[in-house]
Amino acid sequence: MNGVEHESKVTRCFRCGGSEIAKGSVQRDSKEFFSDVIFAPDGLRFLALTFTHGTGLRRESYACLDCGIVWSQTNPVELKEFIEKNCQPQEN
Repeated sequence: MNGVEHESKVTRCFRCGGSEIAKGSVQRDSKEFFSDVIFAPDGLRFLALTFTHGTGLRRESYACLDCGIVWSQTNPVELKEFIEKNCQPQEN
């Protein structure tokens, strides 16, 4: 390899087969140690009027011991609404 990392693009959900995939990160809702863990979608508008930066994740999570993929779950309706209200449209 030439040292360039290639980002893999997920086109289908491995659980349900859906094609609406949001890229983002898993993080704490605030800097407080006991704050909720959220999924923060990419493209949050700079002046988004929101107290949270994403949607809450369920406490239950899973990890594959063979490949290392980790997953959890968030409310899909809340996530879509959050993205529509607070995020810039993403290019495909």
